[in-house]
Amino acid sequence: MMKSKILEILEKNGSYVSGEEISKELGVSRAAVWKHIKKLRELDYEIESKTNEGYKLIKTPDRQIQFELERMLNTKIIGHKILFLEEIDSTNNKAKQIAFESQDGDVVVSETQHSGRGRRGREWHSPKGGIYISFILKPNISPERAPQITLLSSVALVETLNSMKSKMNAKIKWPNDILISGRKISGILTELSSDMEKINYVVVGIGINLNTDLEDLPEKAASLKVEMDQEISVKLFLKSFFEHYDTVYQEYLNNGIDQIIEKWKKNSDTLGKNVKIIGINETYDGLAKDIDENGALILKTKDKEIKVYSGDVSLR
Repeated sequence: MMKSKILEILEKNGSYVSGEEISKELGVSRAAVWKHIKKLRELDYEIESKTNEGYKLIKTPDRQIQFELERMLNTKIIGHKILFLEEIDSTNNKAKQIAFESQDGDVVVSETQHSGRGRRGREWHSPKGGIYISFILKPNISPERAPQITLLSSVALVETLNSMKSKMNAKIKWPNDILISGRKISGILTELSSDMEKINYVVVGIGINLNTDLEDLPEKAASLKVEMDQEISVKLFLKSFFEHYDTVYQEYLNNGIDQIIEKWKKNSDTLGKNVKIIGINETYDGLAKDIDENGALILKTKDKEIKVYSGDVSLR
């Protein structure tokens, strides 16, 4: 993409670069260079020009997230195609609409959702300041293994958050919440389309309270902006998250779930605690002892060990 190549040249040099140098390096005319510079300015890139000196990049807009991400990302699978929207009913809905024509690793991102959903069809509060992401994945696995995708997604997000600040101490609350200091900062909703023996696609929806004000959030929710005491660059956060996700997803495709399960356990906020789990039809009390390879919680009750596949967890 010519605009990306021109930006790379300007960024690399850090000073003025003549139109002639750019045209020679890219094998295009000086008129073509000027045309692309003009287009970049229309996208709110601040590029200064001086007679006999050339062009200098002064400022890059954070808002050009899709264009910036696609040229910045260092990934093999995740984010080669990104659909970035200011608002939508649900990124998962959009991802499912385009899933069959999409490639493994395509992503839908929005700044707000009007009809965001959590588990069991609950409303997912999606105010301005958050970021809402749906990954379209097409792993060659059986439908029974689809819950493993939630595990790897949790690990990727926790590792992203903990790479930002050494004392962040983000944790995973079974089955699909991410906590900071015991407060929920993110939830994950995984949806599946499959035949009897083959997955067509998995859509992983992840909502993150990135720059959300606490007054716009439910009680006991966290905001990354508040935790870090600064505004978070959406572009740089997504770059880090997509690259972490790409690494974990490749590990899964190449080597299976074992190492990812170990990372999940290391970052768990649930294991080793006495918990109450409220399921659809039953309530369980016991010690959260372990998880199996598909993410089911192994609960040690007064009488026996059982596997719980879903539910709401609270400390007993």
